[in-house]
Amino acid sequence: MIKRIIFSLGLIVFATNIFASISAIDTSYTDGITAFEWSPISDVDKILQYENQKDISKRTIDQAKKAEEHYVAAFNLMENKEYDAALIEFKAAMKRYKRAKLTPDALNYIHANMALSYAKTGNKEDLAVASRYLNLITSKAFTDDNWTYNIAMGHYFSGNQNEAASLLSALIRKAEFNFQAYITLEALYRNSGNDDDANRVNDRMQTAIEKLDRKNKKTKSKGGEVVKTNNTKRAIVPRGKKADVTNLQIIKKDDHLQFDKVSKIDERSMIQIQEGIGEYNLGAKALANKEYKAAQKNLKNAEKRLKRGKISEDGLNFSRANLAISYLALQDKRGVGQAKRYLKAITSKIYSNQKWTYNLAVAYADFSARSARKNRDGSVKHTTASSLNLKEAVKLFKKSIKQERLFLPAYENLIYIYKTEGEDKKALSVYKSYLKARDNLMRSFSKEDQIAQGGAPYIFRLNLGTFGDFDTPASLFNEEHVITIPIDERKTAYLAGLFYSLDEAEEFQEEMKRKGYTNSFIVAYKDGEKLEF
Repeated sequence: MIKRIIFSLGLIVFATNIFASISAIDTSYTDGITAFEWSPISDVDKILQYENQKDISKRTIDQAKKAEEHYVAAFNLMENKEYDAALIEFKAAMKRYKRAKLTPDALNYIHANMALSYAKTGNKEDLAVASRYLNLITSKAFTDDNWTYNIAMGHYFSGNQNEAASLLSALIRKAEFNFQAYITLEALYRNSGNDDDANRVNDRMQTAIEKLDRKNKKTKSKGGEVVKTNNTKRAIVPRGKKADVTNLQIIKKDDHLQFDKVSKIDERSMIQIQEGIGEYNLGAKALANKEYKAAQKNLKNAEKRLKRGKISEDGLNFSRANLAISYLALQDKRGVGQAKRYLKAITSKIYSNQKWTYNLAVAYADFSARSARKNRDGSVKHTTASSLNLKEAVKLFKKSIKQERLFLPAYENLIYIYKTEGEDKKALSVYKSYLKARDNLMRSFSKEDQIAQGGAPYIFRLNLGTFGDFDTPASLFNEEHVITIPIDERKTAYLAGLFYSLDEAEEFQEEMKRKGYTNSFIVAYKDGEKLEF
């Protein structure tokens, strides 16, 4: 009896230690990681590393340098998700690299990036082209874990899920703490209806987390500094979205006289003001239609007329701000100086309006990028001017968020700036705020409200399950907005419903569970891409 009591107490102590260990595990290793998330890689400086340095000719070096210019330009466009434009530059780079007569190993990076760009254009016919470039990649590319992951994503986006899964599995075996690979592989299996393999990947990830946690705690106990792997750090920090001055919601209606006493304006001045307002309206409309030169003509006339009407400097803000945006949007070097002049003349009163705060934050971010110097590898070296403009952009993005907590683009742009500047902690902090705002937006707001808060709305559907030829419920097809997704020759996944708020989707899920779809789960989409939430 005593032996049994001692044995039981031993089990309790053992179990207590296990649960204490589990509860103390640091979950930050996977915070912020999203399945299928990826970032373009340049490595332009490594392209010639596989060439025999003794045999490289002057012609090869010259052609490679000319190719680099196109490659870096393509990479920058790729980062901004302008895949069609990136492909034009990649093709120009490829012509030069071919003239340089580089080995297949040296072409791995451009082949991988071209494949990813083709896979992300949104054109179905480009998927086959993407697969062709992926098949040109040699084994040397897989010595780098980051490239292995990106190539796996290229296969996934091209429709070759088996190859993507194979590469991700190989990556996990090689880099056991690459949690981005675990989460993506689990989601890949889960989406295809392979829950057994998905669960195995998840179990393996939990084991890796526990192992890394124990390793870090052991390091701390010895007084050492815990350093997470590069893969882990890269995975948990979000990328954000680059501010785009060509894709703003242009403000077309403003009260130019709000800072003046209208009763004190004489008739002659009022005529000039009214003409100026008319020109402004035409200019703002042209700017919204991306007719930049036409916009500049009207907006310049507006500023001239309003000045003659002797309105306050604060009232001239709107024409000057849109002029600055129009010059920056033209992407013309000569326009940068003009934009600087107009931005400098803007007074603080304009920032009482959240939309203007955000638009000018984007303008300063763009102006900062134009003022900076670019290294050969595409990285940025700040000048004094670009650094000051970037600080102003950050300040205005923060102000924009304070003015409207649910305006998501401001969060995304701020995350991008922090990530680009290497301030990962700040990027992650803003990302957590972004997630909170996004969840509030998804849960509480209608389609129209979401669009008003910036960008396309989230769409929610319900995954009812995966069925075969003989077990698909006949009543399934009576539901609205049913979508079929073939998994293989025998199984098909079914989605139903179309909602613009999470609350509505959850109500539909409860209804479908009562009908027998007990394993159904909600899927969120934005801009046609599936999101984990």
